[in-house]
Amino acid sequence: MDVGGFVETIRDIFHRAYGVKATAPFWKSRLSSSGIIILSVIVVLLSFITQGLLTAAEQFVYRLLPFAQGWVGLIGLSRMVPGAIMFGALYMLFFSVTPSKYRNSDCRKWPGALFTTVWWVSMTAGLPWALSLLGGYDMTYGSLAGVVVMLLFFYLIGLGVVFGAHLNAALAEPPETTLNGGDAATA
Repeated sequence: MDVGGFVETIRDIFHRAYGVKATAPFWKSRLSSSGIIILSVIVVLLSFITQGLLTAAEQFVYRLLPFAQGWVGLIGLSRMVPGAIMFGALYMLFFSVTPSKYRNSDCRKWPGALFTTVWWVSMTAGLPWALSLLGGYDMTYGSLAGVVVMLLFFYLIGLGVVFGAHLNAALAEPPETTLNGGDAATA
């Protein structure tokens, strides 16, 4: 499966969450998928570079400037920058794959991206801890342990993307009317 197919899978998740069918021609959806991929790679590279620079700065201060130990905490707080970049990338992805009927409306696209970002960061931080509680999983799976862990991680991240898509779809729907035909906001 190529990366374009992955983006099309995410687009299909969003179409199903919003309850609409895809109407764009094949070539147009594949062309937009290519643009999404190129932008995503650039943003992810920026995130990795930022993370690397922050780690290098932290180690520089920690090892070569012992009198500036107070700055290490500030640099540690700046590790939220890659999370903010990830939020921006997920927001752009969520915005671009949202069905056009909802993309140009006033419905918010950020709650799903924020949920997915928090979910992703939590799973990245929590999965090693959870796996440490399962002593011996490498003995059970042998050399396939890394593959099993990777598949588990991708499953959990995909679950977060699906929840984020459904959260945005639920927030895009107008409020339901009451049984007597009046608006729920006035009842």
